[in-house]
Amino acid sequence: MMSLGEASVAIHVSWRVGLYGAEWIRALGVDKVADACNGCGPEWMSQSMRDKLTAFLDIFFPAFCIHDCRFVYDNNGDRGAFDAANEELRLNCLLLADDSYGWYDPRRYIWRHRAKLVYIACKDFGWSAWRDAYGENQKQGEMK
Repeated sequence: MMSLGEASVAIHVSWRVGLYGAEWIRALGVDKVADACNGCGPEWMSQSMRDKLTAFLDIFFPAFCIHDCRFVYDNNGDRGAFDAANEELRLNCLLLADDSYGWYDPRRYIWRHRAKLVYIACKDFGWSAWRDAYGENQKQGEMK
């Protein structure tokens, strides 16, 4: 869980940059976004490790928030929805990299490469976390 202030910033940046899912998390509201977001990494990963990854990949934080909200509030347990959430994450990370650095700045391309690595990690290793989140959502009856 993140603070309400962090959730508010993530929602604002998502909206300002025009990320996919920005309108959706804005409609969810700060409380729900804060409850769903745990930073970069699956639930089974230690909070310390997630904090380090989130700090290392800080410009992608709003994209991670949207992705986490998909896990909690828009997860039907289906492989297609999982793939769509990961593609949305990839596109959002690319948008954030481009928003953060001009085309002439080499850091833009470093961050774009990091976006690809984030996408690959989620695609290749995230399915079990998606299924676990779906099961937890079913137990708690929180699916919207």
